[in-house]
Amino acid sequence: MSGVDNNISAFLNEATEIEQQITNAKTNITKIQEFQGQILNSTSASTEDFVTRERENFVTNTRNLLIECKDRVKKIQYDNARIPSSDPNFGIRQQRYEYLRTKLSNVLEEYRQVESNFMNQTKDRMARQYKVVNPSASQQEIDDYVSNPDSQPIFQQALLRTNEAKNALVEVQKRHGDIKNIENTIAELVSLFQELHLQVESQDQTVINIEQNAETTTQKLEQTTQELGKASILAMAARKKKWICFAIVLLIIIIVVIVVLVQVLPQIRGN
Repeated sequence: MSGVDNNISAFLNEATEIEQQITNAKTNITKIQEFQGQILNSTSASTEDFVTRERENFVTNTRNLLIECKDRVKKIQYDNARIPSSDPNFGIRQQRYEYLRTKLSNVLEEYRQVESNFMNQTKDRMARQYKVVNPSASQQEIDDYVSNPDSQPIFQQALLRTNEAKNALVEVQKRHGDIKNIENTIAELVSLFQELHLQVESQDQTVINIEQNAETTTQKLEQTTQELGKASILAMAARKKKWICFAIVLLIIIIVVIVVLVQVLPQIRGN
């Protein structure tokens, strides 16, 4: 036995639950995208702070959902690898696994694209803030600042002159923190996507080999058992024939002895 619970009804219920979780994650991603639009277009600091917190809550919830979905899809893959392809439920199990893996992969890629777009839009907003303080800045200066704002002292210098620069500094610092968080989220999504696919590529041949070896071993065991059974029967038959032959020989000897005694004894007595 494979040790896998092959109750197909329970499996289908599990697959349905996973699919619903993936759908929930996709709904969250749509909501996150809406929050991102509100953040980028906000003109109120308090409103922006509130929306940012809501977005962060959805990001955390979505992250946990996607990790759980990935783990549950992996479990189906591992269970399927332990079930022989000849099992009547193997086809539907493998079909549902492929469907869930593809759906989860698409959601991961969609989310990665949403976060990547938000990061680019946030960088554009940082660049505009930089231009407010330094209108004559070259594109290279802007790109360098967006990549590493701590290395550029322009805001600290301008801070002494204008309130606009002060507001821009606060804005840019917030955006820089957002970008770091977005980069972390994108890195996690890429890792989840790769893990979901690399394990399949690395294990496909292994799974095939395991199944083939298991089937070969089972066949050999069955063949050996049959041969041992035949040998045991033959051995028992041989022993039985041996005892029958011994009994026949012994019976013949007894009969000969009796015949001899019957014929010889009267002659001895007559003499």
